[in-house]
Amino acid sequence: MKKVLVLLSTYNGEKFVEQQYKSLVNQENVDVHILVRDDGSKDNTINLLKELGAQDIIEGANVGARDSFFELIEAAPEEYDYYAFCDQDDFWHKDKLFCACEQLNKSLPEKPALYYCGQVITDAELNPVYVHKMDKTRTKYANCIFIQMAGCTAVFNKEMLMQLKKGRPENIFGHDSWTYRLCAALDGDIYVDEEAHIDYRQHGNNVVGLSNSLKSKISRAKVYIYKHNCSNYARELLRLYPNEISEKNKAFFQAVSDANNSASARKKLLHDYDINFNNRMLNLIFKLKVHLKKM
Repeated sequence: MKKVLVLLSTYNGEKFVEQQYKSLVNQENVDVHILVRDDGSKDNTINLLKELGAQDIIEGANVGARDSFFELIEAAPEEYDYYAFCDQDDFWHKDKLFCACEQLNKSLPEKPALYYCGQVITDAELNPVYVHKMDKTRTKYANCIFIQMAGCTAVFNKEMLMQLKKGRPENIFGHDSWTYRLCAALDGDIYVDEEAHIDYRQHGNNVVGLSNSLKSKISRAKVYIYKHNCSNYARELLRLYPNEISEKNKAFFQAVSDANNSASARKKLLHDYDINFNNRMLNLIFKLKVHLKKM
């Protein structure tokens, strides 16, 4: 039975964290351990976690979700087979971690490996709204532009943890986007599970949310163009891992890094057939993003 360390970041989560914590404890066919970092909660979150039996709790200052997860990465012991990011307000299906382990077991332990899956989008009471399945046909480089992986579904091996521990990036938005891009840059194994193995709760206070409405799709298109800052991620990868990234991947990330200021870099990206979303609209949004110099 594989040992999995769940990295749970909490902040004023007393309303939903009990359901989430119980769903972690009830994972089947895996040996689950939970490391909590509380991001300076002002409510009863910490006391509630202790009542539920949580023993490993880091009571930290309020640094925000991204840095809270980076602190969890840095604090994570290197004695587990796999590691999983976890948000406080979702609900994991009983097979979530086992399905991840089954895929990650295919990788050699000395190679970085990452797994992610779909989500059942729910309302605040966990009533299903729609199922967000993953697209396995997108290329690796396409996913490095627009990340489809939700961090709350990510599970990775010890080698991936060791690579994450090498340095904390600057001027980026998310720990999850960083984790995917790093695994891709290192030519790690990436396993995409189309099916949903968590309930992703929408309650109005999520740091990042999903919806299937037309208004939401238009809003996400704008986010893809104007908010997804790919160039900062690329620069940080090249800065922190100058010797670990292959020449082919270096060329891709260098083009992403330079695209806003270099016509030749933009041309390279626009003619790179390894960047393929297998989705006409996303391919169009990507090209528009490049032309607008919003990489």
